[in-house]
Amino acid sequence: MALRFAGKHAVVVGATGVIGSRVASALSRHGAAVTLLGRSALTQRARLEPLLEPLPSSSESAHRFIKLDVQDAASIKDVFAGRGTGGEAVGQVDVLVNCAGISQTTFLKRTPDEELRRVVDTNLLATMLVCKHARMQPHGCIINVSSLMATHGGFGATAYAASKAGLIDLKPELQQAYLKDTPLSRVADPDEVADAAVFLAANQFANNCILNLDGGLSAA
Repeated sequence: MALRFAGKHAVVVGATGVIGSRVASALSRHGAAVTLLGRSALTQRARLEPLLEPLPSSSESAHRFIKLDVQDAASIKDVFAGRGTGGEAVGQVDVLVNCAGISQTTFLKRTPDEELRRVVDTNLLATMLVCKHARMQPHGCIINVSSLMATHGGFGATAYAASKAGLIDLKPELQQAYLKDTPLSRVADPDEVADAAVFLAANQFANNCILNLDGGLSAA
């Protein structure tokens, strides 16, 4: 299967993160013009410019950096409508990848209410709003990056697990650490997540599917 996105516009939300930056780089290498959305445009440039390797058919000017704080619901709508900072419009989207997210590592009873809301708003509500306001091209592709905790729980990370599970299906939290029970005994490398995003975006027959990157935990 040829993984080519020449002439396609990809949008990566949460592009300043480790996974988001790798996804942006992978899509760029496959020819896509990438719009990178994140909280700090300056941070984005410093982190992402070395990773973006435009193909000969592309150019550096094809890639854009637009500031977006996903915790601000109004700004999500404004950015996709062309009313964000600088007035830049995201435009039509062929591939949308939602990578924005924050973690939470305290027990539920010890987590302040405002922190619970911040985690859920960032990881779940923001993704829903981006999907709502993005102007997708016909046959466009939306990829929401969830977490192993969404299906196997997260001990001491209830809000994070629930928010990520909301992207696919809310499941009970398992009260155990997950890393030691993964057959490969490690979490997925960001490059492995990026490769999976490119695969899903390129494969038109992959529709409404859940791709488990769990190191074999599902089969254990």
